Amino acid sequence: MFTFVKNEQGAKEALRIFLTRLLEEKRVDGVFVAATTPYSNLPMPTLIASPEAMKNADPFAPVAPFNAARQAAALLRQTTRKKLAFVLRPCELRALVELTKLNQAVLEGSILLGMECRGRMEKDLYLEEVKNNPDLSQAFFQKEDVEGSICTACRACEQFVPGTCDLVISVFGQDLSKGVGLNSRSETGGHLLGALSCPESEMPTAHDPAVANTMESRKAAKEELLKATSEKIQTLEGFETLVANCLNCYNCRVACPVCYCRECVFLTDVFAHEPSLLIRRAEKKGVIKMPVETTMFHLTRLAHIGHACVACGHCTSVCPSHIPVADFFITVGSKVQGLFDYAPGRDVNEPIPYLVFEDKK
Repeated sequence: MFTFVKNEQGAKEALRIFLTRLLEEKRVDGVFVAATTPYSNLPMPTLIASPEAMKNADPFAPVAPFNAARQAAALLRQTTRKKLAFVLRPCELRALVELTKLNQAVLEGSILLGMECRGRMEKDLYLEEVKNNPDLSQAFFQKEDVEGSICTACRACEQFVPGTCDLVISVFGQDLSKGVGLNSRSETGGHLLGALSCPESEMPTAHDPAVANTMESRKAAKEELLKATSEKIQTLEGFETLVANCLNCYNCRVACPVCYCRECVFLTDVFAHEPSLLIRRAEKKGVIKMPVETTMFHLTRLAHIGHACVACGHCTSVCPSHIPVADFFITVGSKVQGLFDYAPGRDVNEPIPYLVFEDKK
């Protein structure tokens, strides 16, 4: 079922009112959605339980300080008697599905609203732009060409239409000055639209061509990214050159939504080397760079979660050394996922490839 939620103030206000109704009519106990605070213009993942607080929600903001799947999983770690709705980007939905497979979240009883995504701006650029345009969220989604203002990972993203969810917040081919489209993808989503007496509409004819045009540009950008990065990392020396300025801050590990270990091996005594070992290494090689194990850190993460990389790009966004971490994760991840015919977040019932053994006769 498809419905177009009308509002004279546009898509942003239309979606706010829809989410407010979920709370007012007790369809859910809380809505997880990006919202601003009195202290900053940067929208943060927020659990809203009061209809009055929905005025600060900004789900269309073209920015994300981090992939919100981890925060969503924190609310879904165990079954509760509360029903929550989650407004998430496609990469966040895919990461949440992967975390569910790893027993980090329980999706039962939740309502997932996935947004068709045109990409996100880097945080500093967004905060600068929003100073001059307080209604940047609405303006961004109505802008014809956004590719120049979004991050590299988003420009190369081919999965900008959400998969696993109950409702799709549709923006492609819609007249966003008059409202926003909602498309049910599950029985739960259909029942919800029916319970709220949302009138059924026809999907605009401009939707599919708009998605196809975006897909064409994204595929071209991804091919270019894969080709350029593959050339850089085809040798160990090339890879070490790429990560040479790594500070071992582990920001990329913290920002990664599918880096799920409660205790990372790099934060244990395994890599807390004794001074005598470091000195022996220096004596053997003549010199060692400090901190040590920077290359090993990135290679270990690639081997550990390359299959589950959702290409959100936040690892690059948080790197203080401006290392294009996402570029080599997307590149290696694409190859690993291709080998296993595995798409992270495609299906919550699809087994993790590393945990499946096939008897080939």
